Amino acid sequence: MDKKAINEIRKLVKPDSCIDRIRACYVNEEGEVIREIHDSLATMEKESMEKYCEILRGAMSGKLGRNLFNMEFPLEEEAEGGRQQLLYLLQQSELKNDELLTLFFNKIVENFRCETKYLILLMHGVYDIPAKGTDNADMEDASDYVYSFLLCCICPVTLMKEGLCYDEEACTFLDRRTDWAVQKPVSGFLFPAYNDRQPDLHSLLYYCRKEDERHEEISHDLLGCVLPIPESDQKELFKSMVEQTLGRNCDFENVKAINDAVTEIIEQNKDSGEPVMIEKQQMRRLLSENGADQSVLGDFDNAYDEAVGEGVPLMAENLVETSRLEVKSPSLKISVKADMADMLKTRVIDGMEYLLIPVVDELEVNGIRILQTKRDSAE
Repeated sequence: MDKKAINEIRKLVKPDSCIDRIRACYVNEEGEVIREIHDSLATMEKESMEKYCEILRGAMSGKLGRNLFNMEFPLEEEAEGGRQQLLYLLQQSELKNDELLTLFFNKIVENFRCETKYLILLMHGVYDIPAKGTDNADMEDASDYVYSFLLCCICPVTLMKEGLCYDEEACTFLDRRTDWAVQKPVSGFLFPAYNDRQPDLHSLLYYCRKEDERHEEISHDLLGCVLPIPESDQKELFKSMVEQTLGRNCDFENVKAINDAVTEIIEQNKDSGEPVMIEKQQMRRLLSENGADQSVLGDFDNAYDEAVGEGVPLMAENLVETSRLEVKSPSLKISVKADMADMLKTRVIDGMEYLLIPVVDELEVNGIRILQTKRDSAE
């Protein structure tokens, strides 16, 4: 799913829209189910429904490649008894089968690691996908496909402290008792994926709130899918490949050229709405064109497969900073806007390499404006 598809489905998660059923399961700190909640939407207060929708939308927020991940089911998971099959049966049942719901909730409880109480929210929705006219505009009275989908999220439930709270109706501050409150989701998924404006039962969209808390026990053990390499690890792998492959040619100009090349790839594909991926051969070409010796590149394919994985690409946005160029050492740090990075040059003077930065703007030292040195008129 690209950004456009995610936003299209995310906007549907609101009261009086395509939602036809919400189910929930409340779990304590010991992993014991306190209660399964099957409240009727017809009797639910509008304010409560809006809160449910707000929480569920949180499982479709964030950045692709950092918080949101497109994942495909391995073939064995689509066979009878596979983990995709349970999701498919739940989706087909429209959450009306209590036995299936209990089975699903129990599988999350068996796998999910959490030290606090938590709430599992599961929503079913049906979306008549508007057909596209010749002018690419939506035709609201025509539909090519019906998108029946599940949106699930897992939310910590934490204790709110007692205190005085302002009551708008009473126009005064009143004592608030200790209570338990549902927090933003830490993990979740959308099934099936919504690709090319139609359901894709072979894929799903996975959500995690933090990079260092991706809850792979949900993505792998519950859903049977493998998450890509974390963003920070991708950056470290890229750094290591550049340093080892360039060797003695890993100088300022070559590294800057590689940074610029990756940034250009991102810029050229920014309107696609999808994460920009760099495959192994593309990475090899970048290094070859910017200082890598052919003798070293001969073993690059094996080194890449061992470090990253065979057939596994890296996300370009995770590899470089597109907005700035940063140069640092143990004793200094220089950050330059990307569009001004070309002004940085290196030069060897009396056998020592220097980084040259032309003074083109006003300078300040500890907040004090510095006057630029005027050139000698005799020069």
